[in-house]
Amino acid sequence: MNTIAIILVVVLILFTIALSVFSRRFTRTTADFYLAGRKVGSFSNASAISGDYLSAASFLGVAGAVYASGLDGVWYAAGFAGGFMVVVLFIASALRRFGEYTVADFAFGRFGSNRIRLVTVVAVLLTSLFYMAPQMFGAGTTWQVLVGRGFFGMDPYTTGVVVVAAIIAFYVAVGGMKGTTLNQIFQFWWLAFAMTMVVIFAFGNGFSYPGALADVSEGPIVNTKQLTVAELTTVNPATGKTPYDAAAAIMTEEELAKVDEFIESDAEGKVPVALPSANKLHELRDMLFTEPGHRYNAFDQFSMVLALVLGTAGLPHILNRYYTNPSGSAARRSTFWVLVFIGTFYIFAPIAGLSGLGFIKEYLAGGGTLNVATVHGLLVKPDQVMPTLAEILGGQWLMGIVSAGAFAAMFSTVGGLLIAAASAIGHDVYEKYVNPDATEHKKVAVGKIAVLSFATLALGIGLAIPKYGLDQAYPALIAMMVTWAFSVGASAFVPMLLTGIWWKGTTERGATAGMVVGLVGSISIIFLNILQQLGTIGKDGVLGFVGSLTYPVLFTFPLGLLTIILVSKIDGQLPKNVDQIWMRIHGTASERHEKQHGLDKVGSMFNKGN
Repeated sequence: MNTIAIILVVVLILFTIALSVFSRRFTRTTADFYLAGRKVGSFSNASAISGDYLSAASFLGVAGAVYASGLDGVWYAAGFAGGFMVVVLFIASALRRFGEYTVADFAFGRFGSNRIRLVTVVAVLLTSLFYMAPQMFGAGTTWQVLVGRGFFGMDPYTTGVVVVAAIIAFYVAVGGMKGTTLNQIFQFWWLAFAMTMVVIFAFGNGFSYPGALADVSEGPIVNTKQLTVAELTTVNPATGKTPYDAAAAIMTEEELAKVDEFIESDAEGKVPVALPSANKLHELRDMLFTEPGHRYNAFDQFSMVLALVLGTAGLPHILNRYYTNPSGSAARRSTFWVLVFIGTFYIFAPIAGLSGLGFIKEYLAGGGTLNVATVHGLLVKPDQVMPTLAEILGGQWLMGIVSAGAFAAMFSTVGGLLIAAASAIGHDVYEKYVNPDATEHKKVAVGKIAVLSFATLALGIGLAIPKYGLDQAYPALIAMMVTWAFSVGASAFVPMLLTGIWWKGTTERGATAGMVVGLVGSISIIFLNILQQLGTIGKDGVLGFVGSLTYPVLFTFPLGLLTIILVSKIDGQLPKNVDQIWMRIHGTASERHEKQHGLDKVGSMFNKGN
C-alpha cells in the first residue's frame, strides 16, 4: 500500500468537498445550480472545460492505448485534441448566443416541439451513461493499483467504484455547477501537473523518444490476457491451435512453467499469458508498433477518428459548460484556451505511454515487483501504465501525485456528467412538464435528487463491467468505452446541431428523425460489437459484419444527417418564427437588440390601437 499516495488522494478529496461546501451558498436558484449564474470567465471556464474533458480516458486511457497498441493508440490523442475545432468553428458561439440552460432547451427553442426536447433528454442521459462507465472502471482499476485491498468486505475494484461514486455525488449535489466548476479548475491543473511530472521524470531517467520508438519497433506487438484453464486449452477451429500453443511461442520457459503449473492444478480463476497480436489491416504481416492495424480494421480506422473529432461537439456535459459563459465572445475565448491546454496535454500522453513500455520492462527484468498483474515484462491491464510508471520513476511521491491526478480526472468528468444528467431530468423534464410552477427551492432539490439517482445508476454499470468480462474483451478498455460515448454523441446530437444552427430549412420532424436514427443506430452497433467480442454472436453474414464495427460513426453520422435533410425536404413545415430564431443564433448583439426593439415597438402600437 502506498501511504503517501493515499494521503494525497485523501487531501484531494477533502479539498473538493470543502470547495463544494463553500459553494453551497451560490446554489439557491436553478441558474446557480445548473449554470453557476452564467458568470464564469473565459480562462476559468477553459480550465473547467479542460478538467471536464480530460477524463480517465485521457489521463489513463490514452497512455494505456499507446502502451498497448502503438500508432492505433496515438489516434486517440490526435482525435481528442482535434475535436474542439468543430466546437469552436461551428457550435460554441451559436449555442451561447441562443442562451437557455441545456442542449434540450436549444432543440426546443429552435424547433418549438416538446417531442424533440424529450428525445434530446433521452439522448443526453444515454450519452452520459456511456461516458460515465469508463470513469467508474477507471476508479476501480486505480484503486487496485493505489491501495490494493478493499474495505467492508468488498474487493479493491468494487471499493474504488463505490468510494468515487459516493464522493462525486455528494460534492455535485451540495455545490452544484459553482462547486463543480471550482473543483474542475483545481482538478485540471492537478492532473496537468501530474502528467507533466511523469514526462519530466521519464526524460530525466534517460528516455529518448526516437530511441524508444526504434526499440519497440524491432518486433511485433505482444498482447497480454488473463485466461482460464478452459480458455487456454480450447482449440481454435480456424488455426487448429490453442491459446496455450500461441503463448508458448512467445513466453520464456520460466514464464511458461507458471502457466503449466496453473493448468495442472486445474485451479479456478485466470492466469496471465502473452499472445501474438493480429494485424487487422494486413493479416499476413506482423503487427508493428509504428503501423496501424492492431485495434482496427479499415472501417474502424476512419470511424474512430471521425467519432473523436465529431464526438466532442456531441458531449452534453461539455456543451452545457458554454452556457456558463457571460457571452458568445467569451465562449470563443474559452475554446481558444481549451485548445492550448488540451493540445499540450495530448502531446505528453503518448510520450508517457511509449516510455512505459521500456521502463516497466527494464524494472521487471531487474527483479522489481509491482502491485499489478504482469506477464512477459508487460502489464496485463494497459490502463494501469500511468500510476505504475510513476511509481517506478519517482517512487511513492510521484505515484501519489499521479494517483491523485487520476482521481481528479474522474472527479471532474463525472461531476460534469452528473450536472448534465441532473439538468436533463430536473430542468428539461420536471420544470417543463411535471411541475412548471415549482419554487426555486424545490427545483434545486429535484436536481440534487437526480444527481444522486444517476450516480447510483453509474455505480451499477461500473460494477457490471468486470462481471461480464468487458475488461478482458478489449485492450485499453477505458479509451475504448469513452470513444463509444463519443460515437453516440456524434451520431445523435451533431447532425441536429449542425443543421439546426447552419441550415434554416431544418424542420422539427427532420431533426427528431435524424436524432432517433443516429441514437438507435449507434447504440445497436456498439452492443452488437460487444456481443461479438464476448462470443455471443458470430462474424458471418450481415449481422457479423455490423458487429465487427468497433465504432459506428462512419455509418450512423451520415445516416443521421441524410435523414434530417430528406425528412425536412419532404416535411417542409418550418417554425413560424424561423427568421427571429435565425437572428437569435447568428445576429450580432446590436442586431438582436434592434430586432427586439422593433418587435416591442410593434407590440406597443398594437396595444394602443386596441
